[in-house]
Amino acid sequence: MSRWGAVLALALVLTSHAALAQKAAKPRVVVLDFEGDKRGALRNQVETGLKKGKQVEVVPLKKYTAAASKAGLKGAAAQTADGIAQVAPGLGLTAVVTATAGRTLEIQVQGSDGRELWTKSVKLQRGKMSASEARRLVAGIAATAAKPPPAVTPPPTEPATPPTPSTPEPSPPVAVTPPPSASPSPPEPIAAKPPPSDAAPAETKPPATPPATSSADAPVDSTPEKPSLEPEETPKSVDDESHTSTKPVVAAAASQTRLDAEDKHRHPPFIHLFLGGTTTWRTYCARPGSKSCAEFDSRPEENQTGDTIDFKSGVPYLGLTGQIELLPLARSGNALRGLGLVAGYQQGYSETQVKVTTDSGETPTRSVVATDTVITGMLLYRYYFNMGTVERPRLAYAGFRGGLLSRAFEVDQKAQVALTGSHRMHPSAGLEFSVPLRHWLRVEGGGQFFIGPKAGKSLTADEGELELEVRDLGTEVSSAGWFGELGLAGEVWGPLGYSVRGRYTTVKDTFTGAGARVGWEQGGVASEQHIDIRWGLTASF
Repeated sequence: MSRWGAVLALALVLTSHAALAQKAAKPRVVVLDFEGDKRGALRNQVETGLKKGKQVEVVPLKKYTAAASKAGLKGAAAQTADGIAQVAPGLGLTAVVTATAGRTLEIQVQGSDGRELWTKSVKLQRGKMSASEARRLVAGIAATAAKPPPAVTPPPTEPATPPTPSTPEPSPPVAVTPPPSASPSPPEPIAAKPPPSDAAPAETKPPATPPATSSADAPVDSTPEKPSLEPEETPKSVDDESHTSTKPVVAAAASQTRLDAEDKHRHPPFIHLFLGGTTTWRTYCARPGSKSCAEFDSRPEENQTGDTIDFKSGVPYLGLTGQIELLPLARSGNALRGLGLVAGYQQGYSETQVKVTTDSGETPTRSVVATDTVITGMLLYRYYFNMGTVERPRLAYAGFRGGLLSRAFEVDQKAQVALTGSHRMHPSAGLEFSVPLRHWLRVEGGGQFFIGPKAGKSLTADEGELELEVRDLGTEVSSAGWFGELGLAGEVWGPLGYSVRGRYTTVKDTFTGAGARVGWEQGGVASEQHIDIRWGLTASF
C-alpha cells in the first residue's frame, strides 16, 4: 500500500505542476477603455468574450489603472504606446487592447513594448456589435496574443546601412597588397595575386547579402497561421516590408474626419450669437391705499378716492434685439466647459395710449411715443449631457445664470402727460434648460427671480426724473418680480439656426409714506407686466 500511495502522490504532484504550467502558458491580456464607447458596452462585450474563450488570461482594468497611476500616468497618457511600454512589462502582459468607437469599432492590439501587433475594423449597428462579429474579433485578439508577430522592422533598417558605405572598399586593396609582397617570387605573386584581390572583395560582399534576409521575412510568412484561425483577417494583413496595417489606418483617418465633422455636436459651441426682432405688450396700473389694483377696483365707487394710473399698449412695441453667449472652456471636455457669460440688448418703440384718472375727472386719452430698453449682463453655468447616440449626439443642458438686468420704459417728454417712466436696474438669478428633440428642434426655457427690482434705478436717466418715480407715490418703495420663458430653437444649415421665445414678466411695487399725488398719503401699490416675443436667427461656432 505504501508503494501505491507513493505512486499516487507522485501523479498528483505531476498533474498539479502540469496544470500550473498550462495556466502560466496563457498569454495575459488587458482591455482598456474604448474611446467613444457609451457606458463601456463594447468594451464589456470584448472582455466577456475573452473570458469565455479561456484562451487568454484577462487582467482586470483596475489593476492596469493602479499600475499606471504608480508610474505617474493618468487618463489618455496610460493608453499611449509609451505608456503601455512602461506599464505592461510590470504586469506580465502579452497584449493590450484599445479601440475607438464611431460608426465602426477600430480595434488595435499592442504588445508589451507598445508596438502595434494587429488591427481590426468592425461595423456597428446602433452602437453595438453582432454576436458573430464579436466572436471573430475575440478569436483574432486571442490568436494575436498567443502568437504575436515578430518585430522585424528594426533588422531591415540596420543591415541596410552597412552595405551603403562603399568607403571600406579602398581599405581591402591595401590589405590584399601585403600578402603578394610577402611572397619571395615577385613574378608569380603578380600573376597569381590579382585574382585573389578580386576574390577578396567577393568574399567581403557575402556579408552584404544577409541584409536581404528572406529568413527574417520568413517569420512574417509564418504568421498566416493566424489567418488560418481567421480567414477574414488576411485582406487586412500587414505589409511585408513595413509590417504595419494600411487599411485600418485609412479607416481610422476616415473615422477621425467624421468625428471632426461632428465635433460641434459633441461639444457645446464656443460662441452663440442671436439677432432678431421683438414684439412687446406692456400694462401698468397704480392704485393708492390698497394692496393690489384688483382690490382697489373692487371697492364701491365712493371709496375709490385718489389718483389712479392705467397704461396699456394700444399697439405692441416692435424693436430689435441681440445677444451673445461665450463659453471659453467649451472644448476642454471637463465640468468647466459650461462656464461662460452672456450679454444682450433689446429696444422697442410703440405709440402708447395714456389716461390718468383724478378726483376731478379723467384726462383725455393721448397717444404718445414710448421706448422700452432692456440690457442684460450675466454669468452662466450649464451642465451638458448627451441625449442622443455616440454617432449622432444631441447635447442637452440644465443651467444657472445670474447677473445684472436693467429695463427702462420712457415716455416722450414732449408729450406733456402726467405719466413718469419706469427705470429698474437690479440683480437677477435663475435656471434655464434646453432639451433637443432633433438637431433642428429643441425645447428651451427658464425663469429668473428679481432681487430688489425697485423703481427709480438707472445708469443713464436723470436723477430728478428717477426720484419722481418714487416721490409721486410714496416716500419709500419695496419691489418683487420674476419672469418665465419658453420657446423653440434648432439648426437650419451649418452653424445657422433659429430661435423663438415667449417671456412673461411681472413686477409689483409697494409704496409707503405720503406721496405727491392726491390720495397717496398712505402710499399704495403699482403693478407692471410685460409680454415679450423674441424671434430671429442664431449662429453657433
